[in-house]
Amino acid sequence: MFGTGGLTDWEASLKFSAPAQARFLVRKGSTDWMVYDRDLKGPAQLEKGGRFAEKLTKEQAERIKQALTDALPAPAGNARAWP
Repeated sequence: MFGTGGLTDWEASLKFSAPAQARFLVRKGSTDWMVYDRDLKGPAQLEKGGRFAEKLTKEQAERIKQALTDALPAPAGNARAWP
């Protein structure tokens, strides 16, 4: 049932799956640049109840994207579900 030393299909799919897409990305709006939030499916919000990251220069958008990405909690990493 279990191989000796090889990865099971389940383990291989976890180990070699495609990396997750970034939550935030810089994109061109109708006239200016914005930071798009894939979770919100719209402009990123700088803080809860605050302004949205839109109508920016490209440089402003890149800096905000990096700051928002840095503020995200770290992913679980290589934690294993099975010992």
